[in-house]
Amino acid sequence: MQPNEVVLPAGWSLECLPSVDSTNEAVKRRVWETGKDRLIIQADEQTAGRGRRGRPWKSAAGNLFFSLAVKAGNISRLGEYSFLSALSLTLAVEEICPRVSVKCKWPNDVLLNGKKMSGILLETAGKKGIEFLISGIGVNIFPVSEEGMLYPVTSLAQEGCTTDKSEMLSAIVRHFDRLDKLREEEGFLPVLDLWKSRAYGLGGMITVNLPDRRLTGTFSGLDNDGSLLLNNADGEHKITAGDVFFGVQGN
Repeated sequence: MQPNEVVLPAGWSLECLPSVDSTNEAVKRRVWETGKDRLIIQADEQTAGRGRRGRPWKSAAGNLFFSLAVKAGNISRLGEYSFLSALSLTLAVEEICPRVSVKCKWPNDVLLNGKKMSGILLETAGKKGIEFLISGIGVNIFPVSEEGMLYPVTSLAQEGCTTDKSEMLSAIVRHFDRLDKLREEEGFLPVLDLWKSRAYGLGGMITVNLPDRRLTGTFSGLDNDGSLLLNNADGEHKITAGDVFFGVQGN
């Protein structure tokens, strides 16, 4: 992919590379060298791609791997970008593939017909505290191996959606830019409402694996900060991090 194949909103810069260790690490390096406030690094190959909690991300050839670096504003609100990133991808898929069922899975997964089709990893970078928010996004345009995966996986191609990396990247960044402006102008709640309207499993039974225990109950909603709310016989639980499975047994 070449930068001139991607249509970006004003203020964004894009670099396309053949191979990197990970696009998150690459954009952390380049953001200081370029002095850009909104920089995207896309790579055809990642040799050390990472997912949440240090899990390896399988970077199958032909799929979309990129990272966005944006100048950090209010540090206490950086977690909002988790929802903004997933929602940007969801809206892009809705636009390009309107016949596909696409949903947001808490906290930042995107599901096609109930199967995982992407990975999103948020990090921060800075020489003097937190100066940039990094959002790394991998999109399965073509099939990937399911070996070692926690959840069933799929790809756009497997679900009958035809697109390419440049079209998908253009759409994701356009929606990201629009949602970020909405967040700045009207606050986080309008973005969260858009996410909740596409939430997978809302109102159903879920199991959440936490570091010290497992909780099962009803996925009743989200708090205003994006925390998951789970209700069971012990009351309401506010969950800020954990692996979510749908159903009583965590399947």
